[in-house]
Parts: sequence; C-alpha cells; structure tokens
Amino acid sequence: MGFLYPRLLAGQARPLHEEYRHLPITDLMGRATTAHDSAVYIATGGDRVSETRLRELRDLVVDLAKESGFPNESNRELRAAFDLRLAAALHSEMRLVPAEAASGDVWAFLALVLLPDVAYWRYPVPPGDRVLATDLTRHVFGRMWWRAQLVHSPGDSDPYAALNILGEAAFDQIYARRKALGNSPHLVKAILRVWNELDLRGLGERDALQDFLKRLLRLTPFVLFEALSDQSLDGELRRATRETVSALLSTTSLTADERQIRIDAVFGGSAEGDARVGWTGTTPAPHGEVSPVQPPSAQTDRFSLDEPAPGGTEGIDQSAGGTTPYNAYRGQGFGDPFELGLRERAEAIAAVVAAEGPVQAVRVYRIISRLAGMPLDDVTVGILVSATKYAVRTRLIEAESEIGQADYLRATLRLPGQPTCALRTRGPRDLDEIPGRELVTAVQSVQAEGPTQDHDVLAERVSLLLGEEKPTERFKEILLEALQRYGL
Repeated sequence: MGFLYPRLLAGQARPLHEEYRHLPITDLMGRATTAHDSAVYIATGGDRVSETRLRELRDLVVDLAKESGFPNESNRELRAAFDLRLAAALHSEMRLVPAEAASGDVWAFLALVLLPDVAYWRYPVPPGDRVLATDLTRHVFGRMWWRAQLVHSPGDSDPYAALNILGEAAFDQIYARRKALGNSPHLVKAILRVWNELDLRGLGERDALQDFLKRLLRLTPFVLFEALSDQSLDGELRRATRETVSALLSTTSLTADERQIRIDAVFGGSAEGDARVGWTGTTPAPHGEVSPVQPPSAQTDRFSLDEPAPGGTEGIDQSAGGTTPYNAYRGQGFGDPFELGLRERAEAIAAVVAAEGPVQAVRVYRIISRLAGMPLDDVTVGILVSATKYAVRTRLIEAESEIGQADYLRATLRLPGQPTCALRTRGPRDLDEIPGRELVTAVQSVQAEGPTQDHDVLAERVSLLLGEEKPTERFKEILLEALQRYGL
C-alpha cells in the first residue's frame, strides 16, 4: 500500500504561486517546509506520509538539483539531466499509487510547500501549470513521476533506463495522447523498445514519431494492445514504424532501390541502439530472481562507483600474510526495507558494513532481507541499491566496483577508513560473497610461501588459508574467474 501525501487545494495554491514567482531562490529556500496549515489528506487508501519521509524526500531532490547547479543558474543540458534523475528518484522513493499521483493537489504541495526553491529554480517565473498541476503533463514534478511510471521495468538491470530513449518533447507526444496510448505502461514500454532499435539519422525523429503515433491511433479501434504479448505487440509496432519510414522516404528524391537500402539501414541497428542507450528492453525477471543491477552512469545516476584498480595486480595488497577470523554481523534486524525511509535503509546497510566491511553488496542485501524474513527479489534489490547510492553520496560508506564485473550486486562496500581488502577466513559467507580482490590476495599469500602452477593445488592451499578443508568445484571456478579478471 502506498503513502498518502498532503494536498494543497487551489484556493491556497494560487496565492502562494503569485507570491513565490517573484521571489529569489534564496528567499524560497527559507519558505520550504514539510507542513502547511491548509493541507488536507484523503480519508482512506494508505498511511499518511511522515514528516521524516518528507524531509528525506526534500533532501534527496535538493541534492539532485545541486548536481545541476542549484541554487545558481543552470543550462539546458544540466536541467535535462536533473529531470531524468528526478523522475527515477521520485518514482522509487515516494511510494505513490497511481490514484494518488493523479491528484494535482499532491503535486501542488510538493512544488509550493516542500520544494518551492527547486520548483522555481527549474522553471524561473513559471506559468501556473508548472507548479499548480492544473495539467500534470507540464508540472515540474508530477510529469516526471508519470514519465517514470510509464517506463518502469522492475525486472531490468536499470528499471528506469528507458527514460533516456526519448527526450521530453518527444515523450510528451506520447503522453499527450494518453487517453488512447499514454495510459498504458505496456504499450509505452513497447513503443520505447521498438523506437530504441531504429537508426533515424537524417529522417527527423520528431516527424517520424508524429507519423508513427498517428498510425497507432488509427489502429486503436481494431487492436487491443493490452491483450498482446510483448513479442506480438513489438511486431505490430515494427510494422507501423516501417510504414512511417516508407512514407517519409517516399517524399524524397531517392530511387526505389535507394529507399529500400535506407529502410534496411533504419531497421538494421538494433544492437547498436541497445548499446547506445544501455537498455535491453528485457521482460521482468520472475518473482524471486534477482536481476543484475548495473553500476550508475554519469547520465542517469547520482554518483559513480569508484573505479577499480586499473588492471593486473595494481591496487592488490602484495604483502598479505595470514588470515583473520571473519567478523559476521550479529546485530538485530532492521525490519521490512519497504517500511523504512531512505536514510534508514542507508543506515541499515552501513551497520552491516561496519561489522563486515569490506563486504560485497549482495551479502549486505541478503542479510537485511533475511533478518526481515523476506526473499531478496528484484524489487527489494532495487530499493536497497537506491539506499546504497544514498549512503555513498552522503559518505556513510564507500563503494568500489569489482574488476571485470558490471553487476552492482558485486560492488565491495566499506566504511571510510576500512581497508580496501582484508584477508579473512570464509566464515558464514557464501562462496559468491567473497570479493575477488580478497581471493587474489589469498592467492598471492600462498604463492609467496611456494609458487605453484597447478590450479587444483593452488585452490586447495587457498581453501585451507580461508579455513576450509577441501575446495569444491564451485570454489575452483570462482577462484579461476577472479584470477582471470585481475590478469593473474
């Protein structure tokens, strides 16, 4: 069940807007608050959001805005980057149900009470609909939540990667037709999947999208898009896009053969398109399976993992000696992660890292979910990854990506001041929870005592060093993978 947010009704919102639109950002920063005497809630539908959560939401959005120049003037590129980060953050952290998000009064509260400084920084001297939410497709915050809602794919490695496929103006063309097209996440995701495959250079993407959407609108009386499987729906959309491309090229001076070559080129770059945007368009993972989570990129995330040691053995402790006992987390549980605020989830992660760091993120997530008595599914991973980003950004912890591993779950987490690598016994860790850097350090330790080229012998000696009697085949595979990643 989602949270209920305070609502600022039009009678109170309009006077505030008239006052705020002429105030400098520094004054608006002093007006921001988590409550308003005239705010109201609907009677049923969930729990009222707490002031603590509202403060956390404000801190989160302000931090995102600072990355794009807030409170100073910004430029178009920085504002666009802010919008994309904002969309993912609002959708993942607010826990709104669509019915609540459809209320303009909720978004008016955010723009005029909780975040007036950010709202008027993003749109200086804005028209009323940007803050009053008389049109959700134009509201500074509401439009981005709905954009994220329509593209969100919880089973994908980056659930919000599709936000990058179309710019705001192009996406608005879809949402403006929301009665027929834009109200269906199933259809919107399919449109983005197919559009991501196309190489439209030289054709004019805006004209192509307009023609394509007109063709879809003509199909709506005859095709129930929601009833089609992903594969069938993608096929219908590809046929419509091919008709669009053919129609656009028919107005040029190209010969029939040249037009066919150009059409083939448009539809021949799907692999390049996926690589360009970083979105696979895959269907959600089955419930209970964890999809890999990619490290954040400079465009779509609020921070980047530290770069791993640049190849080979650089950055590995060459003077490792014996092992120390593994110090497992033995504290109490933290409760259901979905019931915790962003800061509370980040502090839970930091508490486990304090005991076990340096430790792989996947182990931390498993501990938190196990203590809560719940499976570590892809949705739980998503909110814990968001909390990890917050913990790094607020310097509660540090994170380092594993060489050769693009999976966020394999990042190594530590507190500031903890070593980058600590050679310890295996302890309660699963084999896949031992950082590769630690395995390589163990190899260097046993090789220093007497080199061997026999992998079975090496695995046995490393296993003994880690406190295990005999290496399993799985351990040998994991050890070999770590050595290969580090170039040893």
